[in-house]
Amino acid sequence: MRTFFIASLAFGISTTAKDLVERRLPSLIVPLSKYQADVPQNTQKKVYIDHNIFTEVSFDVPSNNATECKLGFYINTEPTRGAPWTIWGEAPYLFDVLRLRPIMNKDADTWNRHPEIDGWAATVEVSKSGDVNIFGGRLPCVKGEAAQFLLTPGSERDFGLNWFELKDPLHGITYEMYA
Repeated sequence: MRTFFIASLAFGISTTAKDLVERRLPSLIVPLSKYQADVPQNTQKKVYIDHNIFTEVSFDVPSNNATECKLGFYINTEPTRGAPWTIWGEAPYLFDVLRLRPIMNKDADTWNRHPEIDGWAATVEVSKSGDVNIFGGRLPCVKGEAAQFLLTPGSERDFGLNWFELKDPLHGITYEMYA
Protein backbone atom coordinates (compact mmCIF):
# COMPACT_ATOMS: atom_id res chain seq x y z
CA MET A 1 0.00 0.00 0.00
CA ARG A 2 2.88 2.33 0.81
CA THR A 3 4.12 1.99 -2.79
CA PHE A 4 0.76 2.97 -4.29
CA PHE A 5 0.51 6.03 -2.03
CA ILE A 6 4.00 7.29 -2.94
CA ALA A 7 3.38 6.74 -6.65
CA SER A 8 0.06 8.55 -6.27
CA LEU A 9 1.73 11.62 -4.81
CA ALA A 10 4.45 11.69 -7.45
CA PHE A 11 2.30 11.03 -10.51
CA GLY A 12 -1.19 12.21 -9.65
CA ILE A 13 -2.85 8.79 -9.55
CA SER A 14 -5.96 9.12 -7.44
CA THR A 15 -5.98 6.85 -4.41
CA THR A 16 -9.73 7.23 -3.84
CA ALA A 17 -11.30 7.76 -7.28
CA LYS A 18 -10.16 4.45 -8.76
CA ASP A 19 -10.92 0.99 -7.45
CA LEU A 20 -8.59 -1.95 -7.93
CA VAL A 21 -10.21 -4.29 -10.46
CA GLU A 22 -7.44 -6.87 -10.66
CA ARG A 23 -3.83 -7.37 -9.60
CA ARG A 24 -1.72 -9.86 -11.55
CA LEU A 25 1.59 -11.50 -10.66
CA PRO A 26 3.88 -12.56 -13.49
CA SER A 27 2.86 -15.71 -15.34
CA LEU A 28 6.43 -16.06 -16.63
CA ILE A 29 9.71 -15.13 -14.92
CA VAL A 30 12.66 -15.78 -17.23
CA PRO A 31 16.23 -14.96 -16.12
CA LEU A 32 18.76 -13.96 -18.79
CA SER A 33 22.26 -14.85 -17.59
CA LYS A 34 25.41 -13.24 -18.95
CA TYR A 35 27.30 -16.28 -17.59
CA GLN A 36 25.34 -18.58 -19.91
CA ALA A 37 24.64 -16.01 -22.62
CA ASP A 38 23.25 -18.49 -25.16
CA VAL A 39 21.50 -20.93 -22.81
CA PRO A 40 17.76 -20.46 -22.09
CA GLN A 41 16.99 -20.55 -18.34
CA ASN A 42 13.23 -21.28 -18.70
CA THR A 43 10.71 -19.88 -16.24
CA GLN A 44 11.46 -19.54 -12.52
CA LYS A 45 9.63 -18.48 -9.34
CA LYS A 46 12.38 -16.13 -8.21
CA VAL A 47 13.39 -12.83 -9.84
CA TYR A 48 17.09 -11.92 -10.13
CA ILE A 49 18.46 -8.51 -11.09
CA ASP A 50 22.14 -7.59 -11.19
CA HIS A 51 24.66 -6.56 -13.82
CA ASN A 52 25.06 -10.18 -14.96
CA ILE A 53 21.46 -11.41 -14.75
CA PHE A 54 18.42 -9.54 -16.06
CA THR A 55 14.90 -10.97 -15.80
CA GLU A 56 11.99 -10.96 -18.24
CA VAL A 57 8.48 -10.98 -16.75
CA SER A 58 5.19 -11.54 -18.54
CA PHE A 59 1.70 -10.75 -17.26
CA ASP A 60 -1.46 -12.27 -18.74
CA VAL A 61 -3.75 -9.23 -18.84
CA PRO A 62 -7.47 -10.08 -18.66
CA SER A 63 -10.24 -8.22 -20.45
CA ASN A 64 -12.25 -6.27 -17.87
CA ASN A 65 -13.60 -2.77 -17.16
CA ALA A 66 -10.22 -1.25 -16.15
CA THR A 67 -9.46 2.23 -17.43
CA GLU A 68 -6.04 2.68 -15.84
CA CYS A 69 -3.14 0.25 -15.45
CA LYS A 70 0.16 0.51 -13.63
CA LEU A 71 3.06 -1.50 -12.31
CA GLY A 72 3.31 -2.16 -8.60
CA PHE A 73 6.18 -3.45 -6.51
CA TYR A 74 5.94 -4.74 -2.95
CA ILE A 75 8.44 -6.02 -0.40
CA ASN A 76 6.97 -7.81 2.59
CA THR A 77 9.41 -7.36 5.46
CA GLU A 78 7.56 -9.33 8.14
CA PRO A 79 9.91 -12.24 8.90
CA THR A 80 7.11 -14.64 9.92
CA ARG A 81 5.40 -14.37 6.50
CA GLY A 82 8.08 -16.21 4.50
CA ALA A 83 8.72 -13.62 1.79
CA PRO A 84 12.43 -14.03 0.97
CA TRP A 85 14.44 -11.27 -0.67
CA THR A 86 18.04 -10.08 -0.80
CA ILE A 87 19.51 -6.71 -1.73
CA TRP A 88 23.17 -5.72 -2.00
CA GLY A 89 25.46 -3.14 -3.52
CA GLU A 90 25.68 0.63 -3.34
CA ALA A 91 22.63 2.79 -2.52
CA PRO A 92 20.42 4.07 -3.96
CA TYR A 93 19.18 0.64 -5.04
CA LEU A 94 17.41 1.12 -8.38
CA PHE A 95 16.11 -1.15 -11.08
CA ASP A 96 14.49 -0.27 -14.39
CA VAL A 97 11.41 -1.88 -15.86
CA LEU A 98 11.67 -1.78 -19.66
CA ARG A 99 8.79 -2.62 -21.99
CA LEU A 100 9.37 -5.56 -24.33
CA ARG A 101 7.64 -6.36 -27.57
CA PRO A 102 5.24 -9.11 -26.40
CA ILE A 103 6.98 -12.09 -27.98
CA MET A 104 8.85 -13.60 -25.02
CA ASN A 105 9.79 -17.25 -25.37
CA LYS A 106 10.66 -18.98 -22.09
CA ASP A 107 12.27 -21.84 -24.00
CA ALA A 108 14.49 -19.71 -26.26
CA ASP A 109 15.20 -16.28 -24.73
CA THR A 110 18.77 -15.72 -23.55
CA TRP A 111 21.11 -12.85 -22.66
CA ASN A 112 22.10 -12.66 -26.35
CA ARG A 113 18.66 -13.34 -27.84
CA HIS A 114 15.48 -11.80 -26.41
CA PRO A 115 12.64 -9.53 -27.56
CA GLU A 116 13.44 -5.97 -28.55
CA ILE A 117 13.15 -3.32 -25.83
CA ASP A 118 10.19 -1.09 -26.62
CA GLY A 119 10.84 1.74 -24.14
CA TRP A 120 11.04 2.58 -20.46
CA ALA A 121 8.10 1.79 -18.16
CA ALA A 122 9.34 2.56 -14.63
CA THR A 123 12.25 2.86 -12.24
CA VAL A 124 11.89 1.25 -8.83
CA GLU A 125 13.91 2.29 -5.80
CA VAL A 126 14.15 -0.19 -2.92
CA SER A 127 15.78 0.49 0.44
CA LYS A 128 17.49 -2.09 2.66
CA SER A 129 14.51 -1.75 5.02
CA GLY A 130 12.07 -2.70 2.23
CA ASP A 131 10.65 0.74 1.49
CA VAL A 132 9.73 1.17 -2.18
CA ASN A 133 9.35 4.17 -4.50
CA ILE A 134 8.12 3.76 -8.07
CA PHE A 135 8.87 6.42 -10.67
CA GLY A 136 6.61 6.08 -13.70
CA GLY A 137 4.76 2.81 -14.01
CA ARG A 138 1.56 4.00 -15.69
CA LEU A 139 0.77 1.76 -18.64
CA PRO A 140 -1.75 1.30 -21.41
CA CYS A 141 -4.23 -1.43 -20.44
CA VAL A 142 -3.43 -4.19 -22.94
CA LYS A 143 -6.59 -6.17 -22.20
CA GLY A 144 -6.61 -9.74 -23.43
CA GLU A 145 -2.90 -9.63 -24.30
CA ALA A 146 0.45 -10.14 -22.62
CA ALA A 147 2.33 -7.25 -21.01
CA GLN A 148 6.03 -8.07 -20.99
CA PHE A 149 8.99 -6.35 -19.37
CA LEU A 150 12.74 -6.66 -18.81
CA LEU A 151 14.05 -5.88 -15.30
CA THR A 152 17.60 -4.46 -15.27
CA PRO A 153 19.82 -2.49 -12.86
CA GLY A 154 18.89 1.20 -12.88
CA SER A 155 22.46 2.50 -12.73
CA GLU A 156 26.09 1.46 -13.16
CA ARG A 157 26.57 1.18 -9.36
CA ASP A 158 27.15 -2.22 -7.77
CA PHE A 159 23.63 -3.58 -7.29
CA GLY A 160 21.73 -6.79 -6.89
CA LEU A 161 18.19 -7.68 -5.87
CA ASN A 162 16.31 -10.94 -5.86
CA TRP A 163 12.97 -12.00 -4.48
CA PHE A 164 10.49 -14.85 -4.56
CA GLU A 165 7.15 -13.79 -6.10
CA LEU A 166 4.24 -14.29 -3.68
CA LYS A 167 0.55 -13.44 -3.76
CA ASP A 168 0.05 -13.78 0.01
CA PRO A 169 1.82 -11.92 1.45
CA LEU A 170 2.01 -9.63 -1.56
CA HIS A 171 5.69 -9.63 -2.50
CA GLY A 172 7.19 -8.71 -5.87
CA ILE A 173 6.23 -7.01 -9.11
CA THR A 174 2.58 -6.71 -10.15
CA TYR A 175 0.42 -5.46 -13.04
CA GLU A 176 -2.52 -3.58 -11.53
CA MET A 177 -5.80 -2.62 -13.20
CA TYR A 178 -8.11 0.13 -11.91
CA ALA A 179 -11.58 1.42 -12.84
